Amino acid sequence: MGRASAGILFVLISAVSFGFMPIFARFAYAEGVDVNELLFLRFLFAFIIMGTILAVSRRLILPRRKDLLTLIVLGAVAYFLQSASYFTALFYSPVAIVALLLYTYPIFVTIGAFMLGWEKISQRLIAASVIAVLGLLLVANPLGNSIGLGVILAVGSSITYTIYILSSSKVLRRVSGDVAAFYVMGSASVSFGLMGEFTNTLHMKWAPMGWLWVGIIIVLCTVIAITTFFMGISKIGPSRAALISLLEPATAIFASLALFGNSLNALQWLGGLLILASTAITALYGSPKPRVEAGAPT
Repeated sequence: MGRASAGILFVLISAVSFGFMPIFARFAYAEGVDVNELLFLRFLFAFIIMGTILAVSRRLILPRRKDLLTLIVLGAVAYFLQSASYFTALFYSPVAIVALLLYTYPIFVTIGAFMLGWEKISQRLIAASVIAVLGLLLVANPLGNSIGLGVILAVGSSITYTIYILSSSKVLRRVSGDVAAFYVMGSASVSFGLMGEFTNTLHMKWAPMGWLWVGIIIVLCTVIAITTFFMGISKIGPSRAALISLLEPATAIFASLALFGNSLNALQWLGGLLILASTAITALYGSPKPRVEAGAPT
């Protein structure tokens, strides 16, 4: 298998793995797993496994103090809030809607970089931004009804992820994405652990199936998804990887339709297509590369 083919395969594996994460989360919730329990274990064990991989490959480094503190704050605050919002939204809205609304973040990143004076914005990206906003409105509230809590949390997750990405961009010029992800996941696990102790939600008294779904999320949807994404980037570059990663929300949408019987109306389907189209335009013509800069997964 050639270098490019291997890179495409790695990114495909990553996108599908991430795409199934909200599906497995819904299965875990059905077994009595709490959001805080799920995310605490997800980040704790992913931190341990990722650290082992980096140590064995001799790529585990200690960033300089300022960068390390930035990564710790980003994980403990920004990534904590983003993950909590996203996984809680799955309680209140269908997986397809939550996945689509989260995937508006590439446009928010582009707009944020422009407002900060980091990037110039082209007519294509202006058009992509308009398309994305229109798509967001159609997915979130196609008939003009009152907006539910799940939609608010999903959009909040996208905005919080945008802040996280923009805040981490300078650090990731000096620290590789997988190493940054290691420290982000570690600090996020501490936040979820403290939250669990404060709210008394870390009981972990589930049936074996609950442990199975949590284990799958840790191994497949976190460690394997992150590792294969970075392996893919190294072979095909961030632009092509960002485009292939559009399979992530598509996987979540079609899997949820098949497994849960969730349905989207015609306007929501149109909105979803507009969001994916705007993300593709951003990946092709915009220089901010969301997941590459973020250094960590959804």
